[in-house]
Amino acid sequence: MSLFDQATNLFDMFVSNDQSEEQKTLANRAGLSSSDFSKVAALGLPAILQGINRNTNDKAGNEDFNSALKQHEDVDQYQSIKQLSSEVDPQDGDNILGHIFGNKDGVTNRISNTVGLSSSDVKKVLVLLAPIVMKYFADRKKEKNLDNTGVQQETGSILGQLSNSVKNYSKNNSNSFDMGGILGGLFGNDSSKGTTDTKQEDDGLLDNVLDMFK
Repeated sequence: MSLFDQATNLFDMFVSNDQSEEQKTLANRAGLSSSDFSKVAALGLPAILQGINRNTNDKAGNEDFNSALKQHEDVDQYQSIKQLSSEVDPQDGDNILGHIFGNKDGVTNRISNTVGLSSSDVKKVLVLLAPIVMKYFADRKKEKNLDNTGVQQETGSILGQLSNSVKNYSKNNSNSFDMGGILGGLFGNDSSKGTTDTKQEDDGLLDNVLDMFK
C-alpha cells in the first residue's frame, strides 16, 4: 500500500494544512516557521512537478526519471509520511533538483526574491520536498505497475490535479499570506537571468506555475 492515499495530498499536506505533522516536521528541519515553509512550498512544489513533467515528455528524460524512481521505491522502509519527512535526505534532494531544473539556482533565487526569504532558506525547503515527490511517484509506479509511457501520463495527470488544488488554495486562502504579491514578483524582471535555452525553459516553467493561480 502506498504511503500516499490521495493524488492531491502533497499540496494539501505541505501547503494548505499548516497543522499537519508532516509540514511541521519539514518546517522544523528547514529551520522555518510553518507559514514561511508554506510560502516556499506553494511555489516550489508546483515548480518541481512542472519540471518533472517537462522532463518526462522527452524520451531520454523519461528514461532517466524512471531509472531514478527505482532508487526511491523503498516501499517497506517508511511506515508513515511523517517518518519519511523526518528522514528524507537533503543531499538526495539537491541532486534531484539538479536533474529536474536546468538551472536550480536560478529557480531558487527567483522564488527567494518573490517570498522575501533567503536563497538558502528556499533551498532548504526544496531539497526536502524533492525526494518526497520522487517517493510519491515511485510508489505510484509500483502500485499501478506503470511502464515509461504510464509514468509520463501519470505525471501529467498529477500535475493537472495539483493545478486544481493550487487554484482552490489561492481562492480560499487569500488572507493567509500575500499570495498575490508573492506571485506578482516571481515573474518580474530579474537582472540575474541568463540567455541560455535552459534558463529560458526554467523561466517558462515558472510562468506555468503562475498560470495555476489564475
